[in-house]
Amino acid sequence: MARMGAPRSLHPVRSAPPGPVAASPGPAQSLPDTVENTAPQVVQPGSRPVIGEIVRQEVLRYPMLQPQAFSGAMNPSGIYQLMVFGSAPAFPYYREIEEKDTAIASAIDTRKKLVLGRDRGVQCADESSGDAKKYADGLSAFIQSIPRFNFALEELLDAPHYGYAVLEILWDFDARGQVICKGLPGRPQELFRFGLVTDPQTGPLRLCPFVGADGAPVDPQKFVVLTAQPRNWDLRGRPILRRLYWASWFKRNVIRLHLQFLEKGQGTIAIQYPSGASTDEQQLALQCAQAIYTEVACAIPESMGVAEKLLQSTRTRFAEDFTSLMNYMDEEMTRLILGQTLATHGSSQGKGTQALGEIHQDTLNQVIRKDAQDLAAVINEQLCAPWLLWTFGPHALVPESRPMFYIQEDPPPEPKEQMDLLIAARQAVPTRTSDWYEIAQLQRPEAGEDTVPALAMPTSMFIPGA
Repeated sequence: MARMGAPRSLHPVRSAPPGPVAASPGPAQSLPDTVENTAPQVVQPGSRPVIGEIVRQEVLRYPMLQPQAFSGAMNPSGIYQLMVFGSAPAFPYYREIEEKDTAIASAIDTRKKLVLGRDRGVQCADESSGDAKKYADGLSAFIQSIPRFNFALEELLDAPHYGYAVLEILWDFDARGQVICKGLPGRPQELFRFGLVTDPQTGPLRLCPFVGADGAPVDPQKFVVLTAQPRNWDLRGRPILRRLYWASWFKRNVIRLHLQFLEKGQGTIAIQYPSGASTDEQQLALQCAQAIYTEVACAIPESMGVAEKLLQSTRTRFAEDFTSLMNYMDEEMTRLILGQTLATHGSSQGKGTQALGEIHQDTLNQVIRKDAQDLAAVINEQLCAPWLLWTFGPHALVPESRPMFYIQEDPPPEPKEQMDLLIAARQAVPTRTSDWYEIAQLQRPEAGEDTVPALAMPTSMFIPGA
């Protein structure tokens, strides 16, 4: 039985042979040597999938991290301009933000794990229909057979943070001539466009042979594309990492200043030189001050004196100033990723309440629910729909008989809450014994096995006000 609160007519993902292929396969289709020669194709009933790998290793060598990101090698405003324009070179900087900022990386990992931790399976459209059950069983087996399907879902969940995510579908045929998927590898976002460089990015997917090129349209049934929060139908979406850029950049610089503050003494080093000193003498005095700051031991000319009052004076700035700003940036970045509310600042300042905690949890659940809905939608429309069409024909896509891949949108209730629901439901409708055993996490006793008699429940548990 599925958990309480899940759809009732469900087929768990399990192994079962799918139905016959709508069209018998022919030899493996040869792929063109270059992306430019790939013509867009539209799948029609009875047509065959394009098999093989389009994004090959020679293309994958170009995308990488940007090791010089945020190291002072480039004006930060120029980096942000790349992000605003949605340029391909912005993605290495996005990856570098996630890699270098532990607060961002932790929040992104948490958001992904909460979505991937939800129950998922295939829901049958009509349990009383033989065809509908056959389609659901076949789709369950198909999804179960995809290698590393969980990894593919995790890569698609990059979409909210990077704007969009792309998987390539490695279609193939098995020994019986049935359509299968040999994998769903993720592909770097900078290899794709949704239009020419000078056009709005609102068209069909285009694969670029190298970063920054116009590319050419590809078979829409070869890729799964998830776009997050598109505005004005810009299919590049609105990446969260772009909105985190300045907060992360300021935080990095505050850390640098904080480390300098911790390494440096409280005073200010000053070397005195005569009022009529030459430029060389002034430069020598500055070098002596720097040597005192950086070296364990140093020697200075007798004519130069150290202003001891400045060296021993106490600065008005404290280390907590830097720490407070870094904590504030971490909270703001985490809030943007996880949808946190006033509970974030309340708990950090010792002002958290149960009400604030409930609001925060509800907001987080809304974020996870939205991710689960988007993820299930693209899997259904871009992966499951072509397979159902090729395997069973157009009748499998009719709403009355079409099975749907689902991801549980709401977190499962706690066992105590589920037991309370069963106790309340017993007042109005008959309940199944198996439900009680499953919710209580107990094993049903075998015939003849010793058991402890159940205690009689008070009437007040079933009749309000009794």
